[in-house]
Amino acid sequence: MIIRLAWRSLWRNKRRTLITVCSIALGLTFAIFFIALAEGAYEQMIEQMVRIQSGHITLEHSEYREAPSVDLWITVPSRLRSHVEKWPAVEETKLVILGQGIVKSGAGNMAAAIMGVEPAVEKTSSPVARNIIKGKYIEPKDNPQVVVGSEMAERLNLAVGKKLVIATNDISGTLVEELCRVKGIFRTGSEEVDAYVIQMPINFARRLFHLPRGGATQMGVILKDPGDQKQVMKRIKGRLDDRPISVLSWQEVMPDVATYIKMDKGSNLIFQGILIFLILFTIFNTLSMSVLERQREFAMLLAVGTTARRLKLQVFTETVYLGLIGCGVGILFGGLAVVYGHFYGINLSAIMGESVNISGFALSSKMYTKLSFGIFFNSAVAVLAATLLLGLVPMRRAARINIVDTLR
Repeated sequence: MIIRLAWRSLWRNKRRTLITVCSIALGLTFAIFFIALAEGAYEQMIEQMVRIQSGHITLEHSEYREAPSVDLWITVPSRLRSHVEKWPAVEETKLVILGQGIVKSGAGNMAAAIMGVEPAVEKTSSPVARNIIKGKYIEPKDNPQVVVGSEMAERLNLAVGKKLVIATNDISGTLVEELCRVKGIFRTGSEEVDAYVIQMPINFARRLFHLPRGGATQMGVILKDPGDQKQVMKRIKGRLDDRPISVLSWQEVMPDVATYIKMDKGSNLIFQGILIFLILFTIFNTLSMSVLERQREFAMLLAVGTTARRLKLQVFTETVYLGLIGCGVGILFGGLAVVYGHFYGINLSAIMGESVNISGFALSSKMYTKLSFGIFFNSAVAVLAATLLLGLVPMRRAARINIVDTLR
């Protein structure tokens, strides 16, 4: 009876009910959409960074993180690498040689991060290979050839086919120099990458640094789903035996980026909290006005023998209805917005320009939302719980009405 009575009472004032439902739905729609958009941006940033560098998981010398140097190299058994590549969670593995040096040309010189990469692997995954604006990307046999960033090319007056000299220290600390030619110029949109990174075939890098065959400073593992990171790391550690190799997550390899994402998530939560608070304030006001307008109705119910407990239960049931309907509508419209953003993207170029630079890495101004059940569920539960808690206040007020004064 209370359930039916609450439902009928709810629709006796359709305008008030619709305003409350719309307030809940609007708040939830915005919460779902902005959380999904932020998570999509984080995912896009992580994907670009791990593919430029050494993957979601990095294998390196146990002392390399303390003092990065090419003399702290590792040799990953081909059997281990081929075995890891067969795991369902793994997309591919890559060997990388990272070193520091000076790039010289007729126009000057500048410091550079030297990357020896496997061209066949990089072509399928790296943003560098996808963003060649002049010339071509390197091939495995292009020993004396490199690709450089557009900022570096501009500062050193480099063009496709021009010569440059790379000066660096090999694994023994000896100064070495190598003459090579520019095969391609890339532009990722990140100033740190475009002005600092130079890529070459890994065999050329081994010759430059005097590394043995199969040697590399890092082996990267790129995952199909970043959520499998801990599980894959555990499996890899179990196969290394006593080798002096550390297995690190991308968060450990790039702590600055991980910290930025944590801080940005915190600020987003504060923004979402303020938004939901403002919406809940409107809901609370509507529920309170509903009780004030219906004081005579509640007094009559109490006068004819309805207990205060049942009256409270009726008012609370009305709040439950409002919360469920509002959250249902919010999930519907929020879901439609997220699905659209996931498949077609949200173009923010009018606000952000062609790209935005975050923590040194460039992201496209066309953002894609993250489609996740957890975002819908957590947001809906939070808004529904807050609505029900707000409903406790008018529920108590309804049962404390002075019957005689109200009816008089």
